Amino acid sequence: MKVSRRAFSSMTMASLLAGCRRGPAGVAGVITAPPAAAPFAPAPAPPVSPNGYDALRGFCDGVPAVGPQEYAARSRDVAAALKTAGLDALVLEPGPNMLYLAGLRWGRSERPFLCLLRADGAQAWVCPAFEQRSAGERLPPGAEVLLWQEHEDPFAIAAGFVGTRSKLAVDSDARGFIYAGLRRHVAGAVVDAGPIASVRLRKTSAELDRLRRANEATKAAIAAAAENLQPGMTQSAFAAELTAAQQAAGLDQVWCLALFGPAASFPHGTEEDRVLGEDDVVLVDTGGGLHGYRSDVSRTWAVGSATPEFAVAWNAVVAAQAAALGQIRDGVSCSAPDAAARSVIDAAGHGAGYEHFTHRLGHGIGLQVHEPPYLRPDNALLLRPGMTMSNEPGIYVPGAFGVRIEDIVAVTRGVPEVLGPPVGPLEDPLRGHAASR
Repeated sequence: MKVSRRAFSSMTMASLLAGCRRGPAGVAGVITAPPAAAPFAPAPAPPVSPNGYDALRGFCDGVPAVGPQEYAARSRDVAAALKTAGLDALVLEPGPNMLYLAGLRWGRSERPFLCLLRADGAQAWVCPAFEQRSAGERLPPGAEVLLWQEHEDPFAIAAGFVGTRSKLAVDSDARGFIYAGLRRHVAGAVVDAGPIASVRLRKTSAELDRLRRANEATKAAIAAAAENLQPGMTQSAFAAELTAAQQAAGLDQVWCLALFGPAASFPHGTEEDRVLGEDDVVLVDTGGGLHGYRSDVSRTWAVGSATPEFAVAWNAVVAAQAAALGQIRDGVSCSAPDAAARSVIDAAGHGAGYEHFTHRLGHGIGLQVHEPPYLRPDNALLLRPGMTMSNEPGIYVPGAFGVRIEDIVAVTRGVPEVLGPPVGPLEDPLRGHAASR
């Protein structure tokens, strides 16, 4: 069953634009654990600060959400990438790639809901018939929608649009039964997200504006929340402060990891909700979203007096980050910044390889907190202007302390851009982070 473009043209785009500003219904938009791990991160306690971080309000004003023209340009770019790759069409399930291409959020279930894009630029949506009105609230005006009833085969309907003899790219994020169903009707179906991944990999100036402001907001929020940090506070209570500050600044989808003392030696946390001591180390890793584009910032500092061992490690991590930044250049491999950071940490006496620097140097960031490119020892991918990634070396000494300094970096044709203020000196690492807008 097919709904014509004319019949569907009256459907509103309001929730499409709102989709980048809010999470699913009934969800407050706060993720209390880091995105990739930290299974033991405790739920945050209510914030204790009395002012609600009023000074941060309006920080993200003036940065526009993704609009219809931007989505149309993305479709054209991905269609061109399909043609360059010798592919005829692309199929997406709900997820980050569908969000990127059309701004649409949709829950996955056993009933396929698919976005189809052909190399000639034609686009259609395969939708359960009973969801027609709900989909109509989210799809762009004029969308071509191919409806299927419960007794019908949605994959046959999709094949009718892309062509049974086409070379069909199925998103690598799609579930196995989606690929298998398409493959029954399109023998040339392959798992290949390359065309859309290549477009997402290099951010436009508008995307960089969102990423820049989001990361500036998180850094300002860390500085504001740190003013309320005091001995006797639990990790979860400080996480709540950091969350409240970022929300006040205009971010949603906020997540936070706050670790004190020896707990900071666990890169993604422990099940302990430690209380801050007089001379503890504090490690914060946190971020949020602005119109879907994410921040990710780590800062580490000592409350009270820093031990000599901590000071050496802290300075080594800062030097490692600077060495890595020197390698984040157009045409340099993704492995080079990682190698530069490891060399500095090894020279500082914290071991080669993964001894105390236990993870890769960095990950890409955009609509996802973790996405390509990945800065790790085996990645030969060449950095190009518009790519954005974290630069986050760390040293973790079990039972003692951990240090991680993380900033988001954008590759340019010259010197890379650090999004937001860089870390300050050991005695004042949050220097320059406070809100100034």
